[in-house]
Amino acid sequence: MRDVERFAALLCVGNIEEWRKQIFQIAIDSGFQQTRVAILPDPKAPIEAEHAFQHSNYSHDWLDKYAADKMHYFDPTFSHCLCKSTPQIWSPELFSSGKQLEMYEEACGYRIRSGVTLPIHGAGGELGIVCFVNDARPDFKFQKYAIQHIPMLSCLRDYILESSLKFIKKSKQRDTDISLTRRELECLKWGSKGKTSWEIGSLLNCSEATVNFHFGNIRRKFKTNSRQQAVVKAIRLGLIDI
Repeated sequence: MRDVERFAALLCVGNIEEWRKQIFQIAIDSGFQQTRVAILPDPKAPIEAEHAFQHSNYSHDWLDKYAADKMHYFDPTFSHCLCKSTPQIWSPELFSSGKQLEMYEEACGYRIRSGVTLPIHGAGGELGIVCFVNDARPDFKFQKYAIQHIPMLSCLRDYILESSLKFIKKSKQRDTDISLTRRELECLKWGSKGKTSWEIGSLLNCSEATVNFHFGNIRRKFKTNSRQQAVVKAIRLGLIDI
C-alpha cells in the first residue's frame, strides 16, 4: 500500500526534473541503481530513439553510443517490447548473436549488467520500454530477486506511463520554442557531421571541455539524453542543415 501511494504521487508532480528524481529514487530504493524510460507517443512515428520521450540516469556516454550505433535494432530487450507485454528478466542467454554479445559486454562497462525490462503499450497507442538495472551478476540470486519485485515494478511502470503523458504533451508544445546560442548551433552542426568533441574544439578554437559544456546545455534544452538525439531533433526542427 505504501508503494502504491508513492507511485500515485507521480501523478501530482508538475516539474519534470522532480518527476525524474522521484522515479530514479524509487528504483534505487528497490535495488536498481539505473533506470531508463523511453516512450514513443505517436504510434505512426518511426521507431527511432530521436522520436521518443526519453529519461534515464544511464551514462551519457553509453546513451550516445547506443543511439549512434542504433543498438535498438538488435537489442533483445527492445525487440521484446515491440511484440510482448510481459516483463523480461535479463539473462546471458538473451544476448546470443555477435552484436548482442558485444553490446552486452560494453554495457557491463557502464554498470548495466542485470535488469528487468517492462514493455509499455498505452491506451493511446503509446509504445515504450522501462528498464530497471543494476551491476549484479545475472545469476539465480538476481533472478529470484527480480521475480519478487516484478509485481511492484509493473505497477510502477503503469504510473510512470500515466504520469508522463502531461510532460509528453508539454514537450511537443515546447519544441518550437527552443532557442540556441550561436556556439551551440555550431557544435550541433559539426556534431551532425560526426565530429568528436576534440575535433569540434579544434574547429571552434575552444577546449574539448567547453564543447562538452555546450552539448550539456543542448541536451537540457532539448530534453534529450544523448548528443545523437539532440542532433536529429535539431535537424527535424530545421535549426541546422545536413
